[in-house]
Amino acid sequence: MTESRKKSRGNGNHTGLSITGSVMHRCKCTRFSKLFLVMTSQRRIKKTWFRKVVKLDEVIIKDLTKRFGDLTAVDHLELNVPAGSIYGLLGPNGAGKSTTIRLLCTLLNPSEGTASVGGFDIIESPVRVREITGVMPEESNHTLYAAMSTYDNLEYFGKLYGVPEAEIPGRIEELLSFMGLWERRDDPAGELSTGNRQRLALCRALLHRPKVVLMDEPTSALDPIAAKKVRELIIGLAEKYKQTFFINSHNLAEVQRMCDRIAIIDKGRILLSGKTKELRAKLQATQNFTIRVNDDLERALDIARSMEFVTSAEEEVDSIRVTIEDPISNNSTLMRSLLSKGVEIIEFAEQEATLEDLYLDVIKGGVM
Repeated sequence: MTESRKKSRGNGNHTGLSITGSVMHRCKCTRFSKLFLVMTSQRRIKKTWFRKVVKLDEVIIKDLTKRFGDLTAVDHLELNVPAGSIYGLLGPNGAGKSTTIRLLCTLLNPSEGTASVGGFDIIESPVRVREITGVMPEESNHTLYAAMSTYDNLEYFGKLYGVPEAEIPGRIEELLSFMGLWERRDDPAGELSTGNRQRLALCRALLHRPKVVLMDEPTSALDPIAAKKVRELIIGLAEKYKQTFFINSHNLAEVQRMCDRIAIIDKGRILLSGKTKELRAKLQATQNFTIRVNDDLERALDIARSMEFVTSAEEEVDSIRVTIEDPISNNSTLMRSLLSKGVEIIEFAEQEATLEDLYLDVIKGGVM
């Protein structure tokens, strides 16, 4: 690459490459990228018309079902994802999360039911759904052209999505800089590490500033610093531009940091859905507490386990962790019992109900 071409990228004058059939022929890409992005380019609407028509920035799922032979992967899903929200779909492997994403981005046709994304029905208007969505599938780091540079990949996809050519260089520099990839802009995508390809795939999904972003395990291949950046970016975009994020994950801690709403799915069915804070509040009938004591863990553990209202008691490094039914009534009883039997209490601290507690309780059938 010539020195003048490198410099032109820094000042927003990068001329780049034209989109031709030969590029598609020469470069290897996954089936996902070909299906989703090439179909998008077949029928693009004008930007002025788009602004007038698309008023809804949400996902509405109605009775959505997908069968593969005798297997029902998604079973009559019903969800409403409000505009500007960060919605987490939680579930174990094989629960139907990835199939739901593929249905919403029109890569699969439903067996029953339907959904609308940004106001467009996935069956009646699949091309328009693709135009207003950004998709980051589970195998996203393989949805890039390995022989093309980091920069040229984004420029290519930006043109496919109809991003105005004058805006493409600035958007690319902004995203690559934020993801720490600007210095790697001339490197072939195939030479990037798995984590860096994941970052680049996220840049690709956000480049055209979609109304709705569908993400399947977006931070799975990222180190903690990169994952934190991605979380900050998602939260910032939802707040500033009211973009809607629909995120699949089995990473409970990650979802708790990002999502204001969640649904828990298992065996293709939604078990529970709602605002994260409200769902966590359902756990308040029982509450976890950490009790730090002075050199008497075994006695404290025995006392706690003898109480009928203590449903579990486990020893930790320098404390015990107990789960108490009706804590408002029973906390003082446990404390009095410990003190009366000579246990010196250093700390008696309430633990906030976590998404992990909720998730495990729902999967076991405890909260519905």
